[in-house]
Amino acid sequence: MSTLKLLSKDTAVYGIGTVLKKIIGLFLLPFYTRALSPSEFGILSTLSTIILLATALLSLGLSGATSRYYFIAESIKEKGKVLYTSLVIRLFSYLVPLSILVFFTENISQLLFNTKDYKYAVVFTLFTIFLTAMFNIQMQIFRFNRQPWKFSLVNIVRAVTTPASGILLVVILEYGVFGATLASMISSMFVLIFAFFYYTRKKYYTVFSFYWAKKMLKFGWPLIFSGILLWINNSSDRFFILHYADLEQLGFYSIGNTFSQPIFIINMALTMGAAVLVFSLFSEEKKDKNKPKTKEFLTKIWYSYLSIGVTVAIIISVFSYEIVKFVTTPEYIMGILAIPFLVFGHLFYQSSQITGNGMTLLEKSKPYFWIMLVSAGVNVILNFFFVPRFGFVGAAITTVFSNFIYFIIAYFWSQKVFYIKRSFVKPMMFLLIGLCISIFFPFAQLRFNMEISFLYKLIAVLFSFILPFLFGLVNVNILTNLKPIKKK
Repeated sequence: MSTLKLLSKDTAVYGIGTVLKKIIGLFLLPFYTRALSPSEFGILSTLSTIILLATALLSLGLSGATSRYYFIAESIKEKGKVLYTSLVIRLFSYLVPLSILVFFTENISQLLFNTKDYKYAVVFTLFTIFLTAMFNIQMQIFRFNRQPWKFSLVNIVRAVTTPASGILLVVILEYGVFGATLASMISSMFVLIFAFFYYTRKKYYTVFSFYWAKKMLKFGWPLIFSGILLWINNSSDRFFILHYADLEQLGFYSIGNTFSQPIFIINMALTMGAAVLVFSLFSEEKKDKNKPKTKEFLTKIWYSYLSIGVTVAIIISVFSYEIVKFVTTPEYIMGILAIPFLVFGHLFYQSSQITGNGMTLLEKSKPYFWIMLVSAGVNVILNFFFVPRFGFVGAAITTVFSNFIYFIIAYFWSQKVFYIKRSFVKPMMFLLIGLCISIFFPFAQLRFNMEISFLYKLIAVLFSFILPFLFGLVNVNILTNLKPIKKK
């Protein structure tokens, strides 16, 4: 079976699990948007952003470091030590600061929302941060051992528990934001316990290794700052909206972000499926400095990803008015103006992860800090300009632009240390045309009150299917490689 075929298979299975996880949010959306106002939806978005910030601060870059040294460790025993050492470090790095913050939940609620009414929602959010950190390493273990079906099963469990608790607490008992955060905490706890006793507990070798701890912390510390800068780049705009606009606009932005999740799902599935294969292929070519198979594989991944991702982004954006109106309520419809920028923000970011892989493979993690520093700086500066003038749409514009800057710098920096001969202009033209098509339809309908028939939208979508072939990103050879190889 070819490496690309293995990638397709693993990505598809991981995609099932990731889709189920994200479908939770989409499944709950019709219920939550009818039970919560846009302002309350904005509060949930803010608390979700706090989770991302805490993860960036407290993770110590261990996710990337664990991935790297798990594959360097040669024996099963040493791999188990890497996992256990990573788990112990995470326990301390999360428990100590979060335990302190529990005593200041009233102050946090007052600072964020100008009221102490959401202090218990903050408490549940802090617990969820810890549970999510512990859950993430369990899910890494499934990926390390190439167990996509078990990975998907755990996400199926989450897909059952989260909606059930969410509907009970938010819709039936009408606990509002309090119920939504409690439901998230309960489901996180349940799936963590399930994943640990179902599979991952057998993979730990319960000996703390100072050798691996030193290596992981040394590798991971630059990623801490990169993670913080990534949060600034991708999530800090929520606080600009809170400051310059209001919770209602933050709710619109959150709706736009929610409907950009199909691209995020593709990104997650591809990352989970590709990471193990790329590292494995790179290791197999350790005697060949040029790494021709690894380079060819990375190029195919990027072209295939763009072909699928841009097409999906166009479909979401073109039909965003109909989709959002059907799933939510009319008071949320303004959120479609953010969708084109957010979906392409995801596309640029994931492109940087694929094309910038050379730095990761050569253990040069420090450049990521400087790249993200520039990108985050651009994001903050543009937010000061765009958000006061254009509100949540301005925040979405800064997101796509800063992710584009990140991609451009990461691409050429990686090319400098791990050169791959491939076309750059054609993918860029493809992305630009896709972005223009995606922006036109929601803005034409909402901003310019244009009536656009279903037929015209369908033509635009059909055209998006042809674009990858016109730019040479998809060809018969790639499609052939995706087919099962016949036995002789």
